[in-house]
Amino acid sequence: MVTAKWLVRRWFASIAFFAVLGLGLGVLISAAAIPRPSVAVIRISGPVLDQQYSDDVLNMLRYAKEQPGIRAVVLQIDSPGGGASAAEQMYLDVLSLRQRKPVVVSIGAMAASGGYYGAVAANFIYAQPTSLVGSIGVWSSLPSPEKLDEDLLTSGLFKATGNSRRKGMGVLEMVRQEFIEAVMSQRGDRLKLSAEELSLAEIYTGVESLRYGLIDDIGTKTAAIEKAASLARVKNYQVTELLIQRPLLSFFGLSDLEALKSQTSLVPAYYYLYFESE
Repeated sequence: MVTAKWLVRRWFASIAFFAVLGLGLGVLISAAAIPRPSVAVIRISGPVLDQQYSDDVLNMLRYAKEQPGIRAVVLQIDSPGGGASAAEQMYLDVLSLRQRKPVVVSIGAMAASGGYYGAVAANFIYAQPTSLVGSIGVWSSLPSPEKLDEDLLTSGLFKATGNSRRKGMGVLEMVRQEFIEAVMSQRGDRLKLSAEELSLAEIYTGVESLRYGLIDDIGTKTAAIEKAASLARVKNYQVTELLIQRPLLSFFGLSDLEALKSQTSLVPAYYYLYFESE
């Protein structure tokens, strides 16, 4: 026989069941509606010599900085460097990004010269045991001596060359010093190399780089992503690849070097760029 007391108990049980069910559905709907935080991966590959490629890298860094859903950034670097201006801009933009959210670098085969310049601005740097790291230096072709040219008229002694060869050497030294000071300031007490040793512009393996404090640990891209998430204090995250269109020039060889030198025969240009000579 159904009693009033039994009906009341059934009624309260039903209310509790539907309340729990509604709460569970609400949590699921909320989780689906609110996007998970992400760790963005930006890949910088090859020499950064093309202006469009340089601009694309910088724009992607700024995009990652402004997007609230991106909580941390991994820079996957495999580059011998490039133009001095491009490397300096990347360094400054990574520093700016780092003020908003953690930045972790994963070095592939190489982060040399300007490639390392950009990496040194990050919170943490990983490399593989045989990665090539370093080449902390700069190069430039000196301007050609002013010559009499019946077809080209200039209004000043150094109008065609920008400055004298002696001044060009002074600027080269200034640019080199800026690079070294950036490395020393960012690596701090972790760095085990003196300014004089850095000035040799040597290339080190990943294992040597860890010993000398140029990097923080041996690890892969996966380790870098996990580290970035840890620094950002996020657990339930997704990985977002921010793709950059690579320039057609994917190989940098001696012929490319000669082309660069020919471009600097008038007004000199400066490069944080590692290359293997014959």
